[in-house]
Amino acid sequence: MCFRPAAVSMTVTCPKCGAECALDAKTCSACGADLPNTPSMPGAPGAPGAPGAPSTPGMPAAPGAPAKPSAPGAPKAPGAPR
Repeated sequence: MCFRPAAVSMTVTCPKCGAECALDAKTCSACGADLPNTPSMPGAPGAPGAPGAPSTPGMPAAPGAPAKPSAPGAPKAPGAPR
């Protein structure tokens, strides 16, 4: 198996005019705009934001009142339909 490292650009793109400038340049050689301090790497998405801390669990809800008991029905005669 062959491992091929990702291509790394030794230039930075000017955010104003799009010109390719040297990686260590502070300003664009074409338009003079300030260049970003850390060049972005194409194809490498930014790290996702850290999720917030989970919230503190609350108190459980109080149980509801028990259901009213039903009165038993009259006994059925043996063999009677239900």
